[in-house]
Amino acid sequence: MRLVFRASASLFVALALAACGGGGGGTNTPPGPVTSADGSWLSFSPAATEVSTFEGESASFSITATSTRTFDKPFNIGVVDSSGTTTTSIQVAAVDGMTYVANFKTSPSLPAGVRQASLEVRLCEDNAATCSKPLPGSPWHVPVKVTVKPVAEAAQRLALSTPALQSEKYPDEVVRIDFSGQFKGDLLGKTFHVGVFDKANLSTTSVQTSAEGFQATLEISTALQEGKNSSNLEVRLCYDAPSICRQPVSGSPWMLPLEVTVKNPINLKPLTAVPALGAWSTYQGNAAHSGFVDASFDVVNFTRRLSVPAATKDIVHDNAAAFDGGKVFMVPSFGSGEKAELIAISEADASVIWRASLGSIFHANPPAVGNGQVYLTTTGPNAYLWIFDQQSGALLSKTPIFSAANMLFQAPTVLGAGVYASSDNSQSTSRFSSVTLDKVWEAGDKPQYAGATPTVDAANVYNYIDGRLSALNTIDGTLNWEIIDPDFGYGQSAVTVLSGKYAIVQFGGRLRVFDTSTHTRIWSVANQFFGQPAVGNGSIYVLRDAQALEARAIADGKLQWTSEALKGSVSTHVIVTRNLAFVGGDDKTFAIDLATQKVVWTYAVGGSLSISSNGVLYIFTKSGKLIAINLQ
Repeated sequence: MRLVFRASASLFVALALAACGGGGGGTNTPPGPVTSADGSWLSFSPAATEVSTFEGESASFSITATSTRTFDKPFNIGVVDSSGTTTTSIQVAAVDGMTYVANFKTSPSLPAGVRQASLEVRLCEDNAATCSKPLPGSPWHVPVKVTVKPVAEAAQRLALSTPALQSEKYPDEVVRIDFSGQFKGDLLGKTFHVGVFDKANLSTTSVQTSAEGFQATLEISTALQEGKNSSNLEVRLCYDAPSICRQPVSGSPWMLPLEVTVKNPINLKPLTAVPALGAWSTYQGNAAHSGFVDASFDVVNFTRRLSVPAATKDIVHDNAAAFDGGKVFMVPSFGSGEKAELIAISEADASVIWRASLGSIFHANPPAVGNGQVYLTTTGPNAYLWIFDQQSGALLSKTPIFSAANMLFQAPTVLGAGVYASSDNSQSTSRFSSVTLDKVWEAGDKPQYAGATPTVDAANVYNYIDGRLSALNTIDGTLNWEIIDPDFGYGQSAVTVLSGKYAIVQFGGRLRVFDTSTHTRIWSVANQFFGQPAVGNGSIYVLRDAQALEARAIADGKLQWTSEALKGSVSTHVIVTRNLAFVGGDDKTFAIDLATQKVVWTYAVGGSLSISSNGVLYIFTKSGKLIAINLQ
């Protein structure tokens, strides 16, 4: 003799009656649980139930029935909801011979408001739908209170990172926009899917979700016409596939306006020289490699001037350009088996002024300019210093500078009549004369490594190699002095930055500063630094983790401020003006206001950066494209 739940036939008949039986949308006051002597053997937990949900959604709840007696005949269980509060999604399961659990869901069609219901629990020897032979005490009534919140309140469970999205782009550029959503309230415990759909197809979207929210990326179409393009993004949270979404989460969809302005790709406004600015002659602008431009710029004046497309799709190396006399000097990327060339381009209209063939070479390092000449080194089986005339492109000199090797270096360094180039054999540095075009000396007892170039002032040529800063005499290449760095790693070199008596080096995630007057290292800080520092305005500007920019005092390394605005972008290059820091990354370029440390301008292309004397920012991408931005 045991309690038997006779399966579904009678149960579902009872539920069918519940679906058809009254209730409507009003408020009912149900009787309390039956407590007759005959029915006290069956108890319910909880004795009364309260549940909360939102319009359009179901809420689940459970009731446990416990018996203190058994019967000698099997019987059927029926649960009737005459108010229509619950759906037919009711499941009853036996925990043991004396305990049953019933799982319920509220109806998703309930309107907003508070609803009182009573679940009638029947135990019957016959069909539970009619129950002409009830067990003693049957039926029992279990009160249920259901609070249904409106859709407007449900919508507050998702917080979008922005109320609208806006973007400016040029026709040939791929622009990506990121936004996010944070789940709140009971959404944190639910299982559903997220989709973002652009109603006007201005973009394609990708979404990544987590338990706390989602991150969405829009890639704006390159086929959009010039002018303003508008759309609405539909953010869907759905229990089924978002593309179908027949079972939306209450509050879904959320609408997010999108406006994309496609700008004229060319603005060849007349060039105006910036007072006191000279040529961008070499890596990071000058022989000190400071990356500093002594001028101020207003972002309201920024417009794209022009774009010089990549020569090929093959990428040899992250390149750079040099600027002098209204000309851009660059080596377009070239593929294996292709002949390389140095070209001079007019800043005024991007027309090619001249081309100079370099022949079939392994690699051309970036060019440098000075003294009316253009200098570049090639490496591989054909390692030379090439010197060209700036005006005509005529080859003036081609001199072997070191043994064949495959290292990739920065541009040579030019100061006065001296041209200094890095080497990767037993001689680390060479000096050439821009007057005689001959090699003056070779010096050094340590090999240079990829990305190196010497730093020069009137007296010394500086190299940081294998944990020491050495100073060679500019006249004859002899060693003037060296400083041993106790915090170093072997087998690499870094480009030194000069600022007065200070020599700054970022290497291995550590920033260190040397005093060239006392020949000592005065401070060192490790903070996962990245890339080449820039120096100006009395500060060192250095990337941290490739996603934040720090400003530190030169004298003692004290942190002055940090801009975290670069998060999400892998940044690699920094140059600084009086009021702005320009940061270039893999796919974006930023301008950070030095006073507020906030990003005040963003461009959807990244690369190595330079600024010409005409106030034009150049971005040289890894694919070989050169972008010019008017800064004034």
